[in-house]
Amino acid sequence: MNKMDWKIALAVLLLTAGGIGWMAVNKFSDKPQANGFYLVKEGKAQAVIVRPAGTFGQEAVKEFQTDVLRATGAALPIVDAEKLKDVPEGHVRVQIGPGPLMDDEEAIADRESYRIVSEGNRLLFAGGSDDAVLWAVAYFLDRHMGVRWLWPGELGTYVPRADSIALPELDETARPGLEMRHLRVRKSAPMEGHLWLRLHGMGSRTSYAFGHAFTKWWDKYGKEHPEYFAYPPEGQQQVRADRIKLDISNVEVDEAIIREWRQAGTPANWNVSPNDGSGFCVSEGCLAMDVPSGQSVTAIWRAEGQLTARYVKFWNRLIGKMRAIRPDVTLSTYAYSSYKAPPPPGITLKDGFVLQIVGFYDDYKQWQGWFDAGAKLFLRPNWWHSGAIAPNLPLHAQGEFFKFAESHGMLGFDFDTMFGYWGTQGPNYYLIARLSARPDLSVDEVIAEYASAFGKAAPAIRDYLDYWERFSEEAGFNIQLYPNGRYEALATRYDLPRSTLNGGWYILPYLMTDDVLGEAEAILDRAEGLAAGDGEAGARVAFLRDGLRHVALTRETVRYGYEKSRPQGATKDDFIRLRERLEAFRKELSARHVIWLGTLNEFEELRGIPTHESRTTGWDVQGPGGPGGKEMDEQVLGM
Repeated sequence: MNKMDWKIALAVLLLTAGGIGWMAVNKFSDKPQANGFYLVKEGKAQAVIVRPAGTFGQEAVKEFQTDVLRATGAALPIVDAEKLKDVPEGHVRVQIGPGPLMDDEEAIADRESYRIVSEGNRLLFAGGSDDAVLWAVAYFLDRHMGVRWLWPGELGTYVPRADSIALPELDETARPGLEMRHLRVRKSAPMEGHLWLRLHGMGSRTSYAFGHAFTKWWDKYGKEHPEYFAYPPEGQQQVRADRIKLDISNVEVDEAIIREWRQAGTPANWNVSPNDGSGFCVSEGCLAMDVPSGQSVTAIWRAEGQLTARYVKFWNRLIGKMRAIRPDVTLSTYAYSSYKAPPPPGITLKDGFVLQIVGFYDDYKQWQGWFDAGAKLFLRPNWWHSGAIAPNLPLHAQGEFFKFAESHGMLGFDFDTMFGYWGTQGPNYYLIARLSARPDLSVDEVIAEYASAFGKAAPAIRDYLDYWERFSEEAGFNIQLYPNGRYEALATRYDLPRSTLNGGWYILPYLMTDDVLGEAEAILDRAEGLAAGDGEAGARVAFLRDGLRHVALTRETVRYGYEKSRPQGATKDDFIRLRERLEAFRKELSARHVIWLGTLNEFEELRGIPTHESRTTGWDVQGPGGPGGKEMDEQVLGM
């Protein structure tokens, strides 16, 4: 294979890789013709791995070697280049990353592209980055060995057993079709979690910038230019500094944005997304930009208005001025909150806008509307904030919307956040990661993949997932999406918060009852019986059971920690004993990725969840008390 062949293949790739998923130049069949060589034959190693040169490929080598060993029981030795002369000709030489068998690896210049080729007794994995080399290996393990990475760690990696692994004839040049693939994790996420993301092809090559763009503007301009900012209507308080909105009817705001853009060197893309939360502008100028007109000033301030028209007018005005300076500039922003709906009739969007849509998984009209308006689109959901640690698993609703977005112009995605509740919400994470890497699969096929890793217990696991999917819809963990669900009824009855950011924790004592958990436990009992004799499948069933036990113990800790749900006569010592038991259990679970303890602790502290005595109140007060749902919701909104 000469260098020109590699370059031609890469050129074809870059011309055709604008679609979705893993785009391949020469896609091999599901059952490629073997070339007479084997990696493993009848349980005996028939291949060696050539030690990679430099740092590229180290994790890929480990993953490849480990999964072949788990599949066949045969360990492929790693050899140095000078030892290749001692390897029999009938053995396959596997080169993963740069090395002596790969003179032309520099032809893979694009950092997200990779190449897999088998030539005679050589199997080569090349890539433009360490990640790309790992993706090449993951692609092979997926397509040719059936390896599935359900959750981080050894137990979560499903490797089908095989006596032999034939070397297929293949020649693949590929890269992920979506230019942004983010499932956000916090810095506290374990290294195995980051590896899991990389194995599923997470990464980005996009040049577009996103995020709340004006979080530091109050500190920079508040004293000198208060006219840049929105001010509260009578009877309302100003929101916190990082959430203050701009008075976008003021053209001086345009000039300040353009000034900062010029200072940055007039880059080809500039982020102008409003800050998060409430506090939208209610000046006369802003109100005059609204369609429909005459909306409640209080509703607008509280992020309950319809403000798309004003923002489209502002963005159009701004890009017109910026394109007079640089004709190809694009503006990126969220479509979110009061401005998530597509433009109303009579309001058009100028060319040059890139939007991350922050919506729900039933927002088909919203996505279609922005798509029809001509915006370039990314998916930026907050779906996984709902339900706290409970098994909130609307798998078909989320998966089908994701596939709809893929087929309607989605350039990428950025999910906030993958919290690491693997024992209860792991199927959500797996579904989206898998549909990203394998858009050829249906939602049902991915769910079936997940269940198949439980061996003979697979039918019961399908029932288990179905149970929680039905319950999730009935419960309605996201009240905006399910206004008539159990959550809404219970929140109204007991005056609980409705915010997706913290409400799910306070609903646990009322919603996740012993009866609800008991039905799920009964399904797992059946799964455990079906898995008898299969230690790996049984351990996976136990993994899910531990997720439920964590829900039950967290539920009781929250019940005692929150004044309004605290049992009469409960003492602080009672709570501390519960909290200590929960902490010990969580440490044990975190070691096996049932939860990620660091992430869980950070989030509970951030939201003030009463799972620690420092976040509880009312121990000296007789009777139920504590803040009500509305007060806590407003705290989350930053009001």
